[in-house]
Amino acid sequence: MKTFNKILSTGFRLLTIYLICFVWFRYYFDLVLALFLSGALTLLIDFFITLTYKRKNIKASLKDEEQKKAENYANSFIFADDKKSVDFFYNLALKKHNAKKSSKFVTIEYETSRVVLYPFYTIRSFLPEDLVHIYNQANKVKATKLVVCVNEIDPQAEKLAKLLDLKILLLDKYDTYKKLMVPYGCFPEEMALKEIKPSVSSLVEYSLNRKRTKGYFFSSLILLFSSFIVRYNIYYVIFSSLLLILSLFSFFNPKFNKKIPENII
Repeated sequence: MKTFNKILSTGFRLLTIYLICFVWFRYYFDLVLALFLSGALTLLIDFFITLTYKRKNIKASLKDEEQKKAENYANSFIFADDKKSVDFFYNLALKKHNAKKSSKFVTIEYETSRVVLYPFYTIRSFLPEDLVHIYNQANKVKATKLVVCVNEIDPQAEKLAKLLDLKILLLDKYDTYKKLMVPYGCFPEEMALKEIKPSVSSLVEYSLNRKRTKGYFFSSLILLFSSFIVRYNIYYVIFSSLLLILSLFSFFNPKFNKKIPENII
């Protein structure tokens, strides 16, 4: 099926390019020359389109793959305890720095400065109150810079970080992957969450729900009125009838219109 779709797509693309070329060549040249030139130019244009498309696809696939990894790494921290997250960032920091760890964060010591690396992973976004809590802990150890690694960042937390009297860098899951994990060559175990795909039955239930009745009905009316003014009206009549049948079925069919009790408890 995929091969057939690919052949159909390629054929349609080539035909479209050929017809565009032929319209203009036929205007300036005779029929035989126009046919030949159109074919040659079509192959040339399609070659460049295919080459460009492949390059973009490769870049896009690499980008998507890296984003997926960043999400999976963040999931592994979300579902782990604090100790495991701190241990990972401690081992990451040790690759290039003199680091110490506590129960909640990692401290990196320099001659004249002290950086606190704080992993704080939750399902929800990182909020301003989270930042206040971490900021107070960083002040207790006299940090000169605070780096917080989180899953997602609430915009209000970013605004607050700019107002505080400490250099604060908030890294979401993508920045953590790009700016810490990749440069330090240190990665946790991936944890991919299952993707829930809609089943055929759920799609059928959605299509034949009573909420779709009005849509089917008004669409059928438009096609029905169109059949009176268009010469070849058989197609409009057929599809108008089908839409009316769908409208009728979705309105009366009890299987896809189950009533939910108003008072559950």
